[in-house]
Formats: sequence, structure tokens, C-alpha cells
Amino acid sequence: MRHRRGDDVENILDAKQSVLVAQVRRAEASHKIDTVHNLLRGKHFTGPSSVVYLGDLAGALLAQLPHPETPVFSESPGFNEQRWTLETTSGDLSVTIVSRSYWAWGLLSSGYLNIITLEGPPEERARLVLDTISALGQPPWEFAHQTSASRWMKRNASDINLKTNEQNWKNLHRAARETLLEAIENMREKTDAKLSATTDAQQAWMAAVEDDLHMARQALAEDNAPGVERALARLEATLIRMNVDPHEHHVQAPETVTSDGSDVMDLVLETSGGRTSLPDVYEEEDVPFVDLSNDSTSNEEE
Repeated sequence: MRHRRGDDVENILDAKQSVLVAQVRRAEASHKIDTVHNLLRGKHFTGPSSVVYLGDLAGALLAQLPHPETPVFSESPGFNEQRWTLETTSGDLSVTIVSRSYWAWGLLSSGYLNIITLEGPPEERARLVLDTISALGQPPWEFAHQTSASRWMKRNASDINLKTNEQNWKNLHRAARETLLEAIENMREKTDAKLSATTDAQQAWMAAVEDDLHMARQALAEDNAPGVERALARLEATLIRMNVDPHEHHVQAPETVTSDGSDVMDLVLETSGGRTSLPDVYEEEDVPFVDLSNDSTSNEEE
């Protein structure tokens, strides 16, 4: 029976965008802003620049984008190097991250939060959230100072509170997991169908199939989406090898390799238009012959 997700991704998530608020826990001067083009640069950038504190959340999220454009700051950091807004795109996915202080005037990194706006296909948004949570190692919706975070949301984002924000994160996370689980179950059905009709020789593939299915499920349990994809790719390769019949294009060798000459004569008649003469390749070639016997005799006599 085909596995079905409890809810479709489109029903769980907003069709156009997701807005998430996350706790920043660590930030350091590991990046710069190119002050000429307002682009995010590494800390070793040598052009005109200034320091920006990106934070662990923004760094982890940007690292999970498969094909990101260089992030550009629509709001550059000033005296407060941790207050900024940046934007980037990755394929059909658009990402905007806003960094703001919400506790103790932003004297510590734990007093900052990020407002993340994702626009694009729901499944791509969900996958980005799954990978980001996995990279962080802790739930980004858990705030270090919950009372202050709740007050900030009431003032600055009246349609979001601590509970709805947590649910938004979890909906995306669950949608991504269910998509991966469906991919695993689909692959299991394919392998089961193939193994149920295999010969004894092909049963040797069963151990490899079971091992990769186990690895895929284990990777999913650890929110390791790349690990799931690697296991599924190995399973796909196994299915391809199982479908290749080594005897499919086998040509049976003749029982005897001797010839009575009739096959050659048939070839001669065919190439000569019915004439019995041999083709040119069989005609005797004129080989020049030089008799050196007289010369050798005369030399010996001398």
C-alpha cells in the first residue's frame, strides 16, 4: 500500500511565503559587508568594508541554500553591527533575514532575534527549514528570554506569538520529513516488487537493499536529509543493476568452427555478381624477382 502523508505540504503551509522568528545564540565578527556594493563578504575580504555580526542562525540558514546568490544588505549595519537586513535568492526560493534586538538593548547576542521570510515553493521552504534545524542542533523557536520575546512580537508582529511561531517552524519541519518518508516508502515498494519476482541469483541483492533502506530511515530519524538522499541514490543504482540481464544480448556461439569451403564460395559468388572468379584479394600478385646468383658467383671468383 502506498504511503500517504497525513496532510499535503500545500495544505499545511502557506502557498506563497513563510514568516519565522528565531533566537540568535551566538554571533561574532566572522563576516564583512562590502560597503561599495552592500554585499556580504568573508572576514578576509580586502576591499572597502565594515564588520557585520551575522549570527549562528543566519549563517546556518544561508549555508543550507543549494545555489545562493551573494546576499545583499537592504539595510546595512551601522554603529550596531548586529542590526541589519539582508536578502538573497536560491533558484525559485527568496530569503530575507532581519536582525533585531529584543532584550537588554542588544548588549548580548542572546538578546537578538532574526525574522526570516521565505518565499517560493512550499517543499523547498520546508527542506530549508529541516536542514537549518539539523545544522543548529537545537530548536530556533525556543527563546532565551521568552517574556521579552513575547512582548516584542506583540509590538512588532501582531499576527505572530510564541505559540504560532513555534507551530510555523514545526509545520515546515514536519512537511519536509513527510516528503522524505514518502520517497523512502516509494523506493521500498519498487524494491519489494523487484525482489518478489527475482531469480535465485538476483536474491543476492536483498541484503544491500535492506541495508540501504535501514540507512535511509536512520538518516531521517536524525533529520539528515542528505543522508536520506544518498541512501536512496544507492537504492536506485541497485535497481538499475538488478534490471540489467547479462544474458539479454548474448549471442550463442556456433557449435562448430570448421568449414567445408561452401561459405567462402557463397561469399565469392555474392561479391562477384555470380562469376566464379575470385575477388581481387585472392588474386596472385606479381612479385618482382631479382636473380643475384651470377653476381655472387663472380664475387667469389674474384
